Amino acid sequence: MRLLRKVKSIEVKRCFVISDYLSQQKHLGKRFITKLSKAKRIILGLPETLLDKIIKGGYKKRFEAYNKLDWYIGVVKTDEVGVWKRAGGLRLAWTHNSLKETGDIVAQILDKNPKQLTKRSRMAIPGILKNSLSIIKKEKYLFPIILPGGTMGRKGLKRMKGDIDDGCMRSIALAVSGKKIIQAYIGKKNKLRK
Repeated sequence: MRLLRKVKSIEVKRCFVISDYLSQQKHLGKRFITKLSKAKRIILGLPETLLDKIIKGGYKKRFEAYNKLDWYIGVVKTDEVGVWKRAGGLRLAWTHNSLKETGDIVAQILDKNPKQLTKRSRMAIPGILKNSLSIIKKEKYLFPIILPGGTMGRKGLKRMKGDIDDGCMRSIALAVSGKKIIQAYIGKKNKLRK
């Protein structure tokens, strides 16, 4: 992991709410850019208190983690972070190790027998690869959000340097495409905070 610059937590919260909104849209396809623009136009104007309410309403531990950490935009290697346990309905064994290993497995399955994937991952990953891969590589509000290893989402799995809290499907798509390093929001513990 390499930290490039510090950012305010509101940027991470905006990223989460924008990507969460997009993930709930059905069959984005070629409408992806239009929907992303609309989401940014609305969500970037929301006060942090409302973003907090949205995040806290979905998962209180995420809300607490986002507010306790110092945040950076940085880069991570796909072999030093892991996705959520059973991300996108993937088999547990496929998500046990690093994002790189998950990406390698998913790439093989997409090539040989895509029906082994659940509907969500079978739709999301190829859809990202086809319609939005170039955008998610550079759009900061679609970067994965990475928490310190062991924070949440990977209980019982191999301990990694970081856990992808949000953006697992996007990250897997990047790994499937061959990316070895991805841009991300990286949360770090501040030793001065309790």
